[in-house]
Amino acid sequence: MSATMTFDDAELRRALSQYGQMKNKTDADVVNKAMRYWLPFAAKRVIKKTPGRKRVTRDLMARAKNPKKSNNLGQYNNTVAAAIIFDRLKKSGRPVPVNIVEKIDNFFHAKNNSVNFLRAGFIPAYRLFKVPGKGPANQRVFKGRSQGKIAVQSVFFKVEAFARNAREGSVKIAPEAFREALPEVTAIFIKFMNQDLQRIANSTGFA
Repeated sequence: MSATMTFDDAELRRALSQYGQMKNKTDADVVNKAMRYWLPFAAKRVIKKTPGRKRVTRDLMARAKNPKKSNNLGQYNNTVAAAIIFDRLKKSGRPVPVNIVEKIDNFFHAKNNSVNFLRAGFIPAYRLFKVPGKGPANQRVFKGRSQGKIAVQSVFFKVEAFARNAREGSVKIAPEAFREALPEVTAIFIKFMNQDLQRIANSTGFA
């Protein structure tokens, strides 16, 4: 699943145009630089809303409201993790397997290992747009999906770039991450221009 949304980016486009003129940069250079900042701002919102490993462990190991009566599940006795697996077996009509503890254990560890899954979806985009650093911490081993493309200068077509975290869950937990990051991207380019103007003023004695 992927989602596309539109929003008013007139202020950002104006700031990027002014920045490009001031720095004598091509449209593609400016657009790609904007994406280099936009991605971390958006990723920060997804990361903030993604449950951490401690929370996942706490939730799965909590006492279930209607626990399965069993004394052979070890640490998973009466836990939410066990209740989820028994509920799945019941809904599918399958019998309880002899290796039920192994099934619950695999489910528990899979949930914990997936904590960084949504966040890691940004990593290939970080690399594509050369975002400084390695991407979100502790997520270098994850592989991402369809991240878009960098902008290419053209005299015939609109200069565009796009990137996305193609993992469905990121759209669910932070659907407006890119829109909400828009003012931050705009502000940073305005800041760059103000700094340049200040440097010119200082060097010419007009500060």
